Amino acid sequence: MQWLSTLDIFFVQLILFPPFVILLGVASALLSSRIFIGPVVTLISALELNYWYFSTILPEADIPPMMIASWAILFPLLSLYFSWLALTPSNRQTLKVFD
Repeated sequence: MQWLSTLDIFFVQLILFPPFVILLGVASALLSSRIFIGPVVTLISALELNYWYFSTILPEADIPPMMIASWAILFPLLSLYFSWLALTPSNRQTLKVFD
């Protein structure tokens, strides 16, 4: 994981980590067939991954509480939306049944 420390911290926090943790949550929701699992897995994985990253890259710095609050709100909401889209049947399929 030494290559991760060579990347810019803003790139990692804004481009690399968010899609990874949201995809992890949506995949777990698909595997379990339960929508609410996605946001829970996203929240836990985002907090753990970012805590690990900050403790590795900046061991003397604390994680800002506002950043934790944004991870705890934004990422699970996006994961909930994408999990809901992935698990609910589309309207086109139900309309074809009635045609």
